[in-house]
Amino acid sequence: MTVRKSLAVLAAAFGLNLAVTGAVFAAPSPQAEAAYERGVAAQRSGDMEAAVTEWQEAAGEGHTGAAWILANLYDKGVGGVTQSDAKAYEYLLLAARGGQPAAAVRLGEIYLQGNEQIGLKQNYAQALKSFEAGALAQRGDAQYYVSVMHRNGWGTPLDRTESLRWLLLSAKKRYAPAFAELGRIHMEGEGVAKDRVDGWGYFLLANRFGTPDQRAAADELMAKYEGWLKPGEKDKARDMADAWIASHGGA
Repeated sequence: MTVRKSLAVLAAAFGLNLAVTGAVFAAPSPQAEAAYERGVAAQRSGDMEAAVTEWQEAAGEGHTGAAWILANLYDKGVGGVTQSDAKAYEYLLLAARGGQPAAAVRLGEIYLQGNEQIGLKQNYAQALKSFEAGALAQRGDAQYYVSVMHRNGWGTPLDRTESLRWLLLSAKKRYAPAFAELGRIHMEGEGVAKDRVDGWGYFLLANRFGTPDQRAAADELMAKYEGWLKPGEKDKARDMADAWIASHGGA
């Protein structure tokens, strides 16, 4: 079984998101791969203590998949381990260095906020670096975060043009927060010409493609800006949203 397939199986077993989209894993050593496979076998037999021990050995030998599993286990406190921000951060670093872009995004989020429990201060420059690693691997969430960094001047000079470029790239991945932000800046005319129709259309796209939480955020924005619309503009916005979908691969 490949690392990607075994990660999918483990994700189902633990209820975790172990996505490997865009990942380019460095080839592990034979010793690391053997330890990883022993961990998978132990997990299948129900011996999670042994599985974690084997994955720790594999991660220490440079196995990116093992590090990514452990980062998620310690982050959520599942799989027989005690929740630990410090351990999660340790294995996120290993996974990101091994080419796991989802780990890079998670690291960026940590650097963006800081974490007092592990003595990690807010670090915009490091957050941007991590988000850029994920963005270059074509992750929509990472591209959205790079846009946010440029729009706010966090870790980089404020640049709304560069922010918009990354935001549009993220939207092409159908990442709902990117649509919501595009809607907001078009409603406000923040670095773009004010356009209520496009703004509302982007809100509709955010609502269509978002998770429940993301749809709720889009609904809040729609409630805020609904009174700005003139008669007939909602229909035009729906046409705009439908046209966007049609021009980007359909529903």
